[in-house]
Amino acid sequence: MKTFSYFLFENFDADLESENPDNPRRIISAQADAILARVAEFSPLACSVTQLRDEFGTEAVRRLITAGVFREQEGQIAYDTPIFLEEDVPVLKAFSATAAAPLAGRLWNLRNKLWDTVGGINNGFSPQVNLYHILCGMVFDGFFFDYLGKRGVVATSRRHPSGLDYLSVIYEDCPELTQFSNGLLCSYNRLTDGKIALESFGDANGDRFDLYRCFRLRETGRMPERFKQAWELLDKLPKGKERNLLLDSARSLLQGNECSEECRAILELFGYVKDGDICVPVFNQTDEPIITDLAELIKENLYDAVVHTLQKIQTNLEITAARHGVPASEIANELYHILFGAINEELVKRGLTAAPPYKPGEGRYLQCIEW
Repeated sequence: MKTFSYFLFENFDADLESENPDNPRRIISAQADAILARVAEFSPLACSVTQLRDEFGTEAVRRLITAGVFREQEGQIAYDTPIFLEEDVPVLKAFSATAAAPLAGRLWNLRNKLWDTVGGINNGFSPQVNLYHILCGMVFDGFFFDYLGKRGVVATSRRHPSGLDYLSVIYEDCPELTQFSNGLLCSYNRLTDGKIALESFGDANGDRFDLYRCFRLRETGRMPERFKQAWELLDKLPKGKERNLLLDSARSLLQGNECSEECRAILELFGYVKDGDICVPVFNQTDEPIITDLAELIKENLYDAVVHTLQKIQTNLEITAARHGVPASEIANELYHILFGAINEELVKRGLTAAPPYKPGEGRYLQCIEW
């Protein structure tokens, strides 16, 4: 039987909604593998919803329809979220290989200007390290992404009947697809209250040892051994207040003040603090003009080319999601992630940005703080 990997882009507070039965993490998960695998055996809208309900139960099918994984149309079922199967590999490989290199080349030609721009940030880290966080993360997965979203090139939001706003992406588990689902540098993890963020940016090749991942694993009750100490430390904090206490503690340290021993121990365990001091790149409000200038430079040099690239592939897109009638802008969202992830890989390879180290079981990533 086919198995799948599930990815969620949440536009809601994951901590506040952790116990919500409509939280997609409770629905769009491995428990849905068998149903998705059955639908994969049929052509679009050739699988009877009655057959699916008889085999897997009415409630299980209903929840997946409500969560936007499936669409029911005249008694038949189709996928309704971007899903990539092994048969889609040739198209994705061709897209990634031909589209990313020329765009990365444009940025390489701007390397001195890019380094000079981020050189104005005085946080104790090299332009290459800062450029990794700002260009690969904040710009491509932030400013530029939002710009594409506002112009309708990619979807950045989908409100579901539950009232929750999120997008989901599903990949069949196979080695050829792993390079796109897990292997590219296009994955942000943020623990934030909207004012300060403890972040990591990298690939998705494992359970990254960061605070955001730790909180999500606690929701599911799945505890890899290396998170055991973290859970024990978090259990010492008041239940329901862990996130805010940790963020407040990081803010206190940045302001030159003290924080509780329990919070400091957790921040040290996750690599944000060493010997009582913040030890990762910090980006604050005084850096915003530099980050904005960099974002404008990237938009000026890449926007038209990226839009052309995404629109060109959508006109003749022979992949599963397109055949099932998944909204083109939602497919474009994931294609954009594949595109900028591949660009980031090329930039790291050329040395324009720092290279995130690989950590067994976690993947590659670097950490920073925004506040």
